[in-house]
Amino acid sequence: MAISGGKYATEVALGRVFIGNTAAAGVAVPVETGTAVTFGLWNTSSNKYAIPLWFAASYVSGTITIAGFTIVNQYCGFAIGTTAPLSAFTDGTPKNALVGIGAASAMRFAPATATLTAGGTRIYHLGFGQETSTAQVGVAVRQHDFDGRLIVPPGQLIFVGNTIVTTALYNLTMAWAEVPIPGQ
Repeated sequence: MAISGGKYATEVALGRVFIGNTAAAGVAVPVETGTAVTFGLWNTSSNKYAIPLWFAASYVSGTITIAGFTIVNQYCGFAIGTTAPLSAFTDGTPKNALVGIGAASAMRFAPATATLTAGGTRIYHLGFGQETSTAQVGVAVRQHDFDGRLIVPPGQLIFVGNTIVTTALYNLTMAWAEVPIPGQ
């Protein structure tokens, strides 16, 4: 029986939803064709899908470039190395949305730095971007609900990219569900 309280409440109550954040100072979102990763989710579980639920970005500081936010993908397998698709990965600790009693994530999350040996491929445009090159008065937050449109299988890395090089810093947050692969 589903718990009433929002579309993600049942998955949260099962301890399957995790939230990853950058530091408050934010990160520069890399150009989508590059090898830098500053906010990424790597599915290192062999028996679970990572299903992105929602994403939020807020401008913090720096020189703004008019551009769009995207999700970039690269198959990385399960190892890091100089000849592997992923040559470096700095782990962060995502929080379980079941506050205080949830299990740890089975995925690896990079809130600041990881390095690919070759660039990934844009797979998804988030539908928003920086629309002006000057900081605006008021809250500059953009949000996106994936609504089940993207599933990250084992060995896959997804990360936030920008359509053009920018030095602006953004505070980023993403939530995902970790769901057993059917039949496994």
